[in-house]
Amino acid sequence: MKVLITYFSNTGNTEKIAKSFKDALSDKDVELKPISEVEPSSLINFDLVFLGSGIYASRVNKALVELVNAAPELPQNFVFFSTHASLVGYQDGFKLVKRKLGHTSNIIAEFDCCGDNIGIPEETRNSMLDKLPPEKRKEAEKHQQWLKGRPNEEDLKKAKEFARSVVEKR
Repeated sequence: MKVLITYFSNTGNTEKIAKSFKDALSDKDVELKPISEVEPSSLINFDLVFLGSGIYASRVNKALVELVNAAPELPQNFVFFSTHASLVGYQDGFKLVKRKLGHTSNIIAEFDCCGDNIGIPEETRNSMLDKLPPEKRKEAEKHQQWLKGRPNEEDLKKAKEFARSVVEKR
C-alpha cells in the first residue's frame, strides 16, 4: 500500500501530527510532504492519502481545497486530520474538501487534536479575553492554559495509534 501524508501547518502543530503518523507507519511505503510540495496529478498514485491542516476560522487552509480541486483524478481513500485551538469550531473544517470529493472518494477516518494557538500574539489574546464576561473569561483562560504545549506526547502517541489502526484495517 502506497501512502501519502500531506499537510498545511501554520504553527507546526499539524506538522507534528503528520510526522507522528509517518513514524507509526515506518514499515510502510509512506511519503510525507507539506502540501506545497505535492503535485495535484500525483494524488492518484497513492492508495491512501492523509490530508491535514490546522483549523483557521472553522476551516482548513485553502491550500487543501486547491490541491483537491486541481487534481485531475482523485485516489479512492482519504484520511483527514486537523489541529485546532477551539473546543467547538473545528467540527466541519473539511466541508469544502468533502464537497469536492463527493461520492468519488471515501473518507475512511478522521483525527483531530487540540494544539497550542501559538500563532496569535499574547496582546491579541488578552484583548480578546478582555471582551468576554468574567465567567467566560475564566473559562477561556483555563482553556488557554490547557492548550499550552499541545500537541503533547500523549497526543502524539494517540496519533501514532490512530495511523496504525487505519492502515491495519486496509
